Amino acid sequence: MTDFKQQRKAKLIEMLAETPNDVFINFAIAMEEMATENLQLAIIFFQKCIEINPNHIPSRFQLAKIAQSKGDVAQAIALLNEGIELLQKSNDTKTLNEFKSLLDEIEFF
Repeated sequence: MTDFKQQRKAKLIEMLAETPNDVFINFAIAMEEMATENLQLAIIFFQKCIEINPNHIPSRFQLAKIAQSKGDVAQAIALLNEGIELLQKSNDTKTLNEFKSLLDEIEFF
């Protein structure tokens, strides 16, 4: 990990200590963990985001991608369907289409 990435992650962890229920910080740390392929830790932080905000769409999408990569098709489909249900209540058709596209990809294979 480069010095910049280590510094960024350290700063995020410092910020998290000050505001542990900040969805943005938890999500940022989860994405940092995904980038370094520390999926178990990424999952914990994505789940924390959903615990803090049950409507957190990006965390569901990332968790679905992780489940897909691990071969847990049922979990990936469940997460995508939850996200689709939430997105159908909004006007975010771009994100809805991304969820449906990934769901189609998973169900096709």
